[in-house]
Amino acid sequence: PHLAMSLSSTSLRAFTKLRIISGVALPASALAPVGSSAMTLSPALGALPSGSAAAQHPRHANLSAIRLRMKSIQSIGKITKAMKMVAAAKLRTVQGLREQAKPFATTVSEFFSILDDAPSAPAGTGEEGAVVGKTMLLPLSSDRGLCGGVNNNVVKEVKRSSATMDPTFVLGQSNPPFDLVLVGDKARDALTRVLGKGIVLSFKDVFRAPVSFSQVCVIAEDVLQLKPGNLIVVYNKFKSVISQEVTQGKVHGLDKMMFNAALFDEYEFESDLDSQQVFLDLYEFQLAAQLFGACLENSTSEQAARMSAMDNASRNSADMLSRLTLSYNRQRQSVITSELIEIISGAEALKEAK
Repeated sequence: PHLAMSLSSTSLRAFTKLRIISGVALPASALAPVGSSAMTLSPALGALPSGSAAAQHPRHANLSAIRLRMKSIQSIGKITKAMKMVAAAKLRTVQGLREQAKPFATTVSEFFSILDDAPSAPAGTGEEGAVVGKTMLLPLSSDRGLCGGVNNNVVKEVKRSSATMDPTFVLGQSNPPFDLVLVGDKARDALTRVLGKGIVLSFKDVFRAPVSFSQVCVIAEDVLQLKPGNLIVVYNKFKSVISQEVTQGKVHGLDKMMFNAALFDEYEFESDLDSQQVFLDLYEFQLAAQLFGACLENSTSEQAARMSAMDNASRNSADMLSRLTLSYNRQRQSVITSELIEIISGAEALKEAK
């Protein structure tokens, strides 16, 4: 019974019990016949208080490192699960707004689609002889990360467009063939180095709250002050929770609309304003409506991508935790087995000493 009691506790204290019960003072040399010296055996037996030499054994240190690693992964898993739930709630909200606004944005886009095949205004002049502005790119991105590749895809599309517009253009070495208006911090951080000379305006914190039409109108007013030519909005179009497609939405310039005013003769406009002011109002309305639809599409894609990314992160953390738990249990069992063998060896040495 005394031997069983001693074997049940793994540490140097258990070995000390054997010495006390037997009444024999075991010298260090008594352990030599079992193939271990006193110097190598003593540290392995101890689960001594922290700070002692025995507590610093590599096996115990390795177990402590695994425990810390497991705790950190558990914490990360809790964070990713919480972020997934938050993204899912935001996705439901912005997806509802997108479904409500989609008929409005689609109808406006179809109405102005008659300009797609229309000829452009003569080069060099636009409304009232003013110089026609450069083509403007307006990429939409998020202000926060952890949302998959939606922002990176938009940046890649902008770089691809620059090469298409001007094959001689070299990123970061010459002026881009277009003006650049950035919405979101992520696009600004990625494009400042290679297309910084073309950035004329940037916005941030647009998607912190659900996008509203009045908020988009403020952006549209600032864009109109730059008097762009054609405007190309680069954004992520929402397909499903796991699929988003980078899309370019084109807004025809005011000069092209004025030059092809005859195409709108079949429509009757009830207004006391002259035709020029009517077309100006139509252009502003077209820009705000299409920009509003693109912002909702991009915001929905962002939340869907973030929810999917956090779900994948939660699954990965669970897999890592499972593997670490298995490794921890194996090493812990190995330590216990080693200590039991050492205690039994000590008991055998005591018998031989008697």
